[in-house]
Amino acid sequence: MATDNPERPGPGRRGLIRAGTIGGAAAVLAATAGVREAHAISVPELDTSFKDFVWPKINSDDDSLIKIQKKGLVVATSNDWPYSFLDPKNNNEWAGLDADIIRFACKMLKIPKIDVQTVTFDGLIPGVLSGRFDIVGDSIHYTAARSKVVTFCFPTYYYAEGLVVPKGNPKKLHQLTDLKGHTVGSLLGTNYAEWLQAVPGVIFQGYKDWQEILPDLAAGRTDAVLYDQPVVAAQMKEHPQWQIELVSDYEPRTFKNPNGYSRYAFRPADIQLVTGMSWAFEWMQYNGDMKKILSKWGLTGYNN
Repeated sequence: MATDNPERPGPGRRGLIRAGTIGGAAAVLAATAGVREAHAISVPELDTSFKDFVWPKINSDDDSLIKIQKKGLVVATSNDWPYSFLDPKNNNEWAGLDADIIRFACKMLKIPKIDVQTVTFDGLIPGVLSGRFDIVGDSIHYTAARSKVVTFCFPTYYYAEGLVVPKGNPKKLHQLTDLKGHTVGSLLGTNYAEWLQAVPGVIFQGYKDWQEILPDLAAGRTDAVLYDQPVVAAQMKEHPQWQIELVSDYEPRTFKNPNGYSRYAFRPADIQLVTGMSWAFEWMQYNGDMKKILSKWGLTGYNN
């Protein structure tokens, strides 16, 4: 599936001087020395043990990654098993699919320290925007509303949502259009919550804690649940006594295209940080390291 920084100076700051124009640019700067002061653009250090991993040329003088390399990365998670969670069986160490992906990228980017903080899912983006966190380090998808306030990194992996009902599907719920007049649960702040609230006649039951969703369905307090299929499948395997099932003919709205892939979210001003993370994720995809991490967590090539 899956806490607020003062605005940085906006457009108007100069970026990289393009190759082939350095001489002309220098002449202009010399002629206008009293009008605009030139300044060098800092380039972050990278772990050179990763073959062919080099810093891209970007038209920005933002230094957010360099600052992170000095102070460490503050990650926000909704304690969202199996994606990004604090493992009580291992001294609350940060674990999960997203934890492994981000930790690998941090090694590539020479980020020495990761500080993980938990918050409810609907508090992830507000927390990043306020400056409390540097990254939504939890599975999150692109939506039009989110894209207006945060910047998303390069896509990482794909999965779809599942519709969950009591065993035998007694109310014959198969698609979102069948949910009119029924109480349906999902996690607050997710795209699933947005979809359900947009369906006429649905009685939406929102949750701040994903661990409460399926038990409520099993107890009969809701009629159906819309949530991450991998999480639902894993929970049902652990709790067969719940007597619930995924609707086999449900057609997911999360299509396998870039919008359907899990990503991480950043402040729009942090151009250098999101560029570095995206560069690392793309390198991991190209070199097979992303697939290795997905396989560790039971996902297949289809999810890559």
